[in-house]
Amino acid sequence: MSKHCNRSCGSETQLRQFVLQKKHNSDPTIKNPDPCLASIVGRQVASDHEQEWLKSGVDPVITRLNVQTIVDSQIDPYSHEVAYPIADRLNWSVTTPSLARKRSAQGLRGWWVNGVDPLNDWQPMSWGRFKPDAATPIIDRTKGKPAKYLSPSLGKGSSRLVLLDVPFRIWQKIADRYQMQISRKDLRQGFWQWVWQSGVPIVLTEGEKKAGCLLTAGYVAIALPGIFGGYRREGNQLIPELAFFATAGRRFHICFDYETKPLIAHNIFLATCRLGQLLTRAGGEAQVLSLPGPEKGVDDLIVNQGIAVFDQLYRDSQEWSLWQTSRLWALTYPATIELDQPYLGDLTYPETGFAFVKSAKGTGKTTALKSLVKRAIDHDRKVLVITHRIQLGRAICQSVGIDWIGDLAESTGQGGHGLGLCHGFGLCIDSLHPNSQAKFDPLAWDGAIVILDEVEQVIWHAMNSATCYNSRVRILETLKELLQHVLLTGGLVLAQDADLSDLSINYLKQLVLSSTESFTSELSQIDPWIVVNRWQKTTTHAVHLYDTKTPAALLAQLPEILQRGAVFIALDSQKARGRWSSKNLETYCRKAFPDKKVLRIDSETVSNSEHAAFGISHCINEVVAQYDIVLATPTIGTGVSIDIQGHFQAVFGIFQGVIADTEARQAIARVRDDVPRYLWAAKFGPGKIGNGSCFYRDLAQSKAKSVRYNIMLLREVDFDLDQQSDPIALRTWAKMAARVNLSLWQFRESFKNGMRREGQQVTTVTDDPMQLMGVAELTPEQQRDLMTGRLVVPGYEFLAANHDIELVTTIQQTLTQVRSANQKAEAEAVASSPEINQAKYVEIAEQKGKTNQQRNSKRKHELQSRYAVEVTPELTMKDEKGWYQQLLLHYYVTHDPLFVKLRDMQEWQMHLERGAGKVALQDVQLFTAQVEMLKAMGVLPLLDVDRKIRATDAAIQQIAKLGWEYRQDVRVLFNIRVTEKTPPMTFVQGLLAKMDVKLTAVSRDRAPDGRRGGQRVYRYFLPDDDRAEIFAQWQQRDQALLETAKSQRRKQRLLTVSDAAVDEMARSA
Repeated sequence: MSKHCNRSCGSETQLRQFVLQKKHNSDPTIKNPDPCLASIVGRQVASDHEQEWLKSGVDPVITRLNVQTIVDSQIDPYSHEVAYPIADRLNWSVTTPSLARKRSAQGLRGWWVNGVDPLNDWQPMSWGRFKPDAATPIIDRTKGKPAKYLSPSLGKGSSRLVLLDVPFRIWQKIADRYQMQISRKDLRQGFWQWVWQSGVPIVLTEGEKKAGCLLTAGYVAIALPGIFGGYRREGNQLIPELAFFATAGRRFHICFDYETKPLIAHNIFLATCRLGQLLTRAGGEAQVLSLPGPEKGVDDLIVNQGIAVFDQLYRDSQEWSLWQTSRLWALTYPATIELDQPYLGDLTYPETGFAFVKSAKGTGKTTALKSLVKRAIDHDRKVLVITHRIQLGRAICQSVGIDWIGDLAESTGQGGHGLGLCHGFGLCIDSLHPNSQAKFDPLAWDGAIVILDEVEQVIWHAMNSATCYNSRVRILETLKELLQHVLLTGGLVLAQDADLSDLSINYLKQLVLSSTESFTSELSQIDPWIVVNRWQKTTTHAVHLYDTKTPAALLAQLPEILQRGAVFIALDSQKARGRWSSKNLETYCRKAFPDKKVLRIDSETVSNSEHAAFGISHCINEVVAQYDIVLATPTIGTGVSIDIQGHFQAVFGIFQGVIADTEARQAIARVRDDVPRYLWAAKFGPGKIGNGSCFYRDLAQSKAKSVRYNIMLLREVDFDLDQQSDPIALRTWAKMAARVNLSLWQFRESFKNGMRREGQQVTTVTDDPMQLMGVAELTPEQQRDLMTGRLVVPGYEFLAANHDIELVTTIQQTLTQVRSANQKAEAEAVASSPEINQAKYVEIAEQKGKTNQQRNSKRKHELQSRYAVEVTPELTMKDEKGWYQQLLLHYYVTHDPLFVKLRDMQEWQMHLERGAGKVALQDVQLFTAQVEMLKAMGVLPLLDVDRKIRATDAAIQQIAKLGWEYRQDVRVLFNIRVTEKTPPMTFVQGLLAKMDVKLTAVSRDRAPDGRRGGQRVYRYFLPDDDRAEIFAQWQQRDQALLETAKSQRRKQRLLTVSDAAVDEMARSA
């Protein structure tokens, strides 16, 4: 038996007693073990060091088993050889002057801790941590102050973790906590082997004393050497020792320090996010245990407040994704006024400065503005309302008593220059720039009140929406000028949102302080005035959330409910390509319920003067009361309230992850009446932003790196990324995008958690036996009892108990057919619509309302401009699926390399012109770097119709090798994640898919024994989709553009030479 086994079990005496007991008792649990005698096998630890650990609440035996007092040198009394314990452990050279510099006059002294090694059969780990005594400090040259802890100098990526050895009674205490048994085999193998095999929960904390304190309290705890010590940043993976414990289903509690310093707190947030992500990806379950303070470390909390306090914190641990979401949406600024009331009522807003209001949906935020706006109008003070949706803006302006810019422009014919005729107006942030129809002038708002309603969404819309694409830089610059001017002239900036967070407050503050003008010091003195209304609606709805593959089962409830009255259906998709979109559900409902009146509210219908939903926001309650089925997308937006009572008998929601879960929950809250909610949310959302990361730094760095790569390859572009882009805007965009991505990666779970945070009682409707009973398959008896209601699982409903499964299948099939028919009909309508010229296209694009024919003609013109060929229904449908971007990449990879550089130069120049010399990096999409990387990796030779290809070919292996070597760049340029386990052919096919091409398996080689089953043989086939005709048109166009560019360059060179000659003649004269 190894020495380590004796130490892990406590003592040989205890082991013998255990074996003797087993002769008489087969129960695998140890009964009443003797007091631990493990101190006899402890190390030599000085009393001052033992007291230090004791003050952290660590059992003395744990200290003696793992901690040792060491000095810089010691002499063997027999051999007289000199040893250097500190240098040996920290891998220092004893012959270099560096050691002499580290030593103090009285010699170094401190304690060393190391545990057992999971990767070396639980033997003592050679890696550990050293803490110098305060009297003999070691100066950290990078920080210029004494180092607190030191680890062995073994190079980058060498840090490990510490698994403290424990006596038997601590082991038993942990087993008792989790009601687990310790067998004779477990005792032989040791404590940490038992931890690994049993799947017992583990607490991860920073520091060995904290881990020792938790072990003493009866929790399994692993000590990380720092908050970032659980993973390697390079490669983005868990360190091997932690990955060893990240077995499927194991629960980890991440417990880092309580911190008030912003920078350290932010680093703890980043480390917790990354660690939780990697643990989850490895199959574990990550939870976050947040310390409340004021004690910084968990050991101080347990010592000062008692173990019972920690026990409760442990039970209250948040699921990692829920914790991360809550932190991204957190508001930590101190409130000036705190309320807890269902309606805000009249607020005494400040006259000047920044004001923010956070209050739940339906608490009268807009109503509270009426008195503020009235007083402003009475005193000839201008009011500007900025929203992110036209329908919402119109409704707010009508409520508070000012004009909407569109109506003002029509009445005065002067757009924003009609300002002198009014007391202000409202507009969509899309129009917040001088070149818009509003002709907005930020300097015309001296001392005004600027109201940003739903500010979180206004900022996100300005940062990311397609409608702001052409003017994004000007919009953000104008917003900055407006806020600075208003505040400097004694005005008030008021921002409000039900989900107000630090993010929006920080952005607006940074915006006004980002100027280099001297007045920024004056603006920096402005402290935000913040009202936080903590009231939450106590009346909850009956919520049924369908945890099914599709929402077909939810729609099976429609016939029964429609017999009682009307139904409101909230959706996040409009277009026909989405099976559960507003267009397709309108078709389905009209056919399935021909006697019912159906109203569709989406971006098309509200802007179509021939439709009943045209301009509906200002009269929505009157209009919807006339219909039995109302289908609504986010077009009606936040701030629109449906208050009619008794009309709707239920609210349905079908959300495919096109919008964030917060918007989805707002959509179903439009209907204020207390009626049941039947909801379905996709498990994952498709609309992820940027590279899909949930970490804002990844998003921002990836986008900036992509632009840098392309600019370097274009060579002739002179661009200063820091000077000609806005780092504040990019950082804010990345943070908001990270929130969206986090929601979409686990959309259904985020949606459910959000409902529960609102106080809703959610019943999950499912046919998944694992969710219902924790088994892979239901027995006939269980299925019968669930069907009859004899067996009830709290919080769950068995799908087959209250749903007609045949009807569910029929609905699914019908919607598939409806989608196919609608897609075809729309594509044919676009292809057959009248052609228009560019001038007519611009006219239709700018007009407020559009008929279906105008919309189709506009779409047809766009397709003609893109593809330069006849527009067919097939082309229209392919474009809907994102074919254009794939085709462009294929074209540029296989044609003259100057074509892609010319295209990117022109694209870049357009960005600079639109932004007056600045660019919004999140909008930049260049192809040069992608094209060059595909060529450099050797992808192009694979597109040979005569070539047979196998996964074992050197070319495939080389591409895979390069993909792994440059995996960070592959992620940046192609958004493909490469791991060590990615099969070479899978990676190659992923690259080819970016061009909408593939290698097709045509046969298999014979195995050495003559049987089939050898390597798959692949071949490339030319795509049969008319791209050759499109490429020919593009090549003709690009060749002409290239010749023009060359001609202009030659002309420029001649002019340069001529100018030089004139200068030379002048000098000679």
